[in-house]
Amino acid sequence: MTKALPLMVRNRQPGSEIDDPQVTRRLVDWFTRAQDYITSFVPIDDSHLDDPDTHMSPTQLLSLAIGFTGCDTAETRDNRTYTLVYTDPATGKRNFQTICVPYYAPSSPLVFERDRYIDVDGERQSAPTCRIVWKPTGETLAETRFHARIFGASNHYYSRVAPNGAELPTAAIISPYSTCAGGCLGCNRNEVGSWTPPPRDYIAQHVAELAADYDRRGWDRAELVSVNITTGCQPDESKELDMMLRLIAEYRRQGFGNAAFFPFTYAIHSSAAMEQLREAGCLGFIGTVETINDTERIRQWGRKKGAITFEMHLEKYRRAQGAGFPIVETDYVLGADSYEEMMHGIAEFDSIGVAVVPNIKRNYSTAQLDSNHPDIWDMGMAYVADGFHACLASYRHGTIKRRAARYSIDYLRRHGWPSLTLRDLPIRHT
Repeated sequence: MTKALPLMVRNRQPGSEIDDPQVTRRLVDWFTRAQDYITSFVPIDDSHLDDPDTHMSPTQLLSLAIGFTGCDTAETRDNRTYTLVYTDPATGKRNFQTICVPYYAPSSPLVFERDRYIDVDGERQSAPTCRIVWKPTGETLAETRFHARIFGASNHYYSRVAPNGAELPTAAIISPYSTCAGGCLGCNRNEVGSWTPPPRDYIAQHVAELAADYDRRGWDRAELVSVNITTGCQPDESKELDMMLRLIAEYRRQGFGNAAFFPFTYAIHSSAAMEQLREAGCLGFIGTVETINDTERIRQWGRKKGAITFEMHLEKYRRAQGAGFPIVETDYVLGADSYEEMMHGIAEFDSIGVAVVPNIKRNYSTAQLDSNHPDIWDMGMAYVADGFHACLASYRHGTIKRRAARYSIDYLRRHGWPSLTLRDLPIRHT
C-alpha cells in the first residue's frame, strides 16, 4: 500500500535562514550540470516563422536556471523577489526573469549583487547594473540590469517594453486585489506572506491609480489594448464574476475604451459566467494547471484548488472555447511533474487548441525545493528546455503575448522605430 503524502505546510517561514551543506551540494551539482548543458545548447532555428517566440537562447536558459536555484544577497531580506533583465551577448536580445532570495539563501551557490550608485559627470546617480556571482569561485555568471522589486510593488505593471527597456502603454497585467492573486496555497507570495488586505474601494482606486500614471507619462489611454486581470481572490464564482464585470466597467468609465480584457482565474468555471465575460469585452480566458499529476496537485495546492483534476481543467478550457474566446491559454509551472507527465500534459492541451504558457518554479523554502520531481534534478536543464520548447510550440494557437506584441510593434513604429520587427522585442517569460 502506497503511503499518502501529507499536505505541504504553507506560510511557515523559519525563524532564521537555513545554511545546510546538503542543500548547497544539491544546488551546486544541479547548477554545474545546467551550465554544461547551456554551454553546448544550440538554439532552434525559427527564422522562417513570423512569430519568433518558439526560440530559446542560452541566455534565457541561464536566467531560468538562476531563477530555479535562488540567490543569496547582502540586501535586506524584506526584498525576496527581483526582476532582472538579461542580454544575450550573441544577439543583443533581452529577456526578463525573476530571481528569489529563499529562506535557504545562505545555502545557495549564487549571489545577487547590485551596484547602488554610479558617477555621471561628477554626480552620484542610482545604478541599474547588477550581477549574479558563483560563490565557489567568485566568477560573475551574468551581468544584468535591475528592473523591479516584486514584493511591495504596485497592483499593475506594463508587460510590453521597447528594445531599450522603456515601458509601453499597450499592455498591462493587473492585480487589483492587494497586488496578488488572492494568496492561493501554491503561490510563492503565500510562501513569503507578501500580500496585504485590499482597501474597501480597491477596484476604483486601482483604475484611478493606473489612469493617473498614464497622465503622468503623457500616454493616451486609448493605447491600452490588453489587460490581463489576475485575480482568483473571491470565494465563489458569482462574486468573482461580479468583481470582474465591475472592474471592466470601471476601466471603460475611466476612458480605456480600446482595452480588451483577459481574465486569469481559477474561480470561474461555468459556460454562463464565461459568456458574460466575453460579452463584456474579454477576448481571452486564462487559467493555471499547476501540475499535470492530480495527486501532486492536491498535495501542494490543497483540496479547494487542487481537487480540480487535469481532465476537469481540459473540460473548462473547452467550455471557454465554446463561449467564444478567441484566445484560451493556461499557465504551467515546470518542476512538479515527471518528465513524461509534463510532456504528455502539454501535448494534451496543445491537441485541443490551448496555448501553454511556461514558467520556471521559484523555490523560497526547502519544502518547495523538495516538492520538485526527481526528474528535474536528474535531467537538469534538458527537462526545462524540453518543457519550454513544447509549451512555446503551442503558441501557434494564439496567445495574449503575441497579440500585445503586434500592437506594440505598431505603437513603436508610430513613435520613432519605423523598421522594428517582432524579433526585436524583449522576451518576458516569468
